[in-house]
Amino acid sequence: MSADMERGLAERGLTLTRAQVLWILGEAGKLTQRELAAELKVTPRNVTTLIDALEETGFVLRTAHPTDRRAAVIVLTPNGQESFARMQSETTEFAKQLFGKLSEAELNMFQGILHGVAAKLTEIANESGKR
Repeated sequence: MSADMERGLAERGLTLTRAQVLWILGEAGKLTQRELAAELKVTPRNVTTLIDALEETGFVLRTAHPTDRRAAVIVLTPNGQESFARMQSETTEFAKQLFGKLSEAELNMFQGILHGVAAKLTEIANESGKR
């Protein structure tokens, strides 16, 4: 499944990481490079390289920050917005294929289980960090 997803993204000129940037920007609307780095949990330098590539391929645009001349605000271009909308649509369709036959009660139970697992993983990660 992962290979299929990466192949589909590559056909659109995207890598998994670049698609993640488009997703984050699509949901946020606009972010500074520093805010984007924090969302991705990477250094601002890594984001610069990502944004350079996405800008060169027409997915994002650097715009002037309204109050900080040193910062740039990153926004999706029309091509980036179209790609984000397509990813959203594909994600929704895939979710329907996976979970479409479940009742609301079953979906709620499944969500509860996932939230419990996520909370436990966070707890384990936090405990590991204290050692």
